[in-house]
Amino acid sequence: MEERLCQIDFVRTESNITARLQSQLGGLREFTGDTFDEVLEQVYLELMDEFEGISG
Repeated sequence: MEERLCQIDFVRTESNITARLQSQLGGLREFTGDTFDEVLEQVYLELMDEFEGISG
């Protein structure tokens, strides 16, 4: 059975990149940075914290 754990949208503007992360556990959050790598690391760390200890 599949279950959606989260949704992530990346938006690039002229000045920065924003990630919108939404999950049932954490709600809607936004992360902004100058580079994609910077924003991706923020999202990764947030998801690691959120899903730590959860097993399928």
